[in-house]
Amino acid sequence: MSKKQFLLILKKYLRKLPKNEKEDILQDYEEYFMVGVGEGKTESQVVEALGSPKQIAKELSAVYAINKVEQKKSVRNMFTALFSIMGLSVMNCIIIIVSLFMLLILTPFIIAYIIGVPIMILSPLILIVMGFVNGFSTIGSEEIFESIKGLIIGSLLAFLGYYIAKFSFVLFIKNLRWNISLARGKQLL
Repeated sequence: MSKKQFLLILKKYLRKLPKNEKEDILQDYEEYFMVGVGEGKTESQVVEALGSPKQIAKELSAVYAINKVEQKKSVRNMFTALFSIMGLSVMNCIIIIVSLFMLLILTPFIIAYIIGVPIMILSPLILIVMGFVNGFSTIGSEEIFESIKGLIIGSLLAFLGYYIAKFSFVLFIKNLRWNISLARGKQLL
């Protein structure tokens, strides 16, 4: 394979990256060829040393997607990174599909958490509103105690949920980076 063919294939598979990223990557690989030829290697020897342009493009796309997730945490960026990693190997694809299935199973609990915790935190406010609507004479000490208990438990669950989500995100990024390192043939990051 010649330098021109290698760069065309690489450019073809980098189509999802922004134009400036793509141009930087292509310039870097042109420099690899210039250095290799300067050392007395042929273009085909440089291509052999670099590896498959399709695999290189998949890895670079996955790295870009992970970096994008770290810069801007959004569901869309996370799914883009997941699908980029899935393209690296069949095993990644299976692991991610199983993980998404588990997330689907846990969705009712997550939704209940998202709805329940704010209600628990707002329970004193809800009790006050009920006092205005129904009259404060209808509110007993048991309702006040339950309301305060809801506020405390809801606050604890909110803090716990925040740190679990933060830890999960860090773990998610580390897992994606680990998958990329495995695809490149490395043991550790």
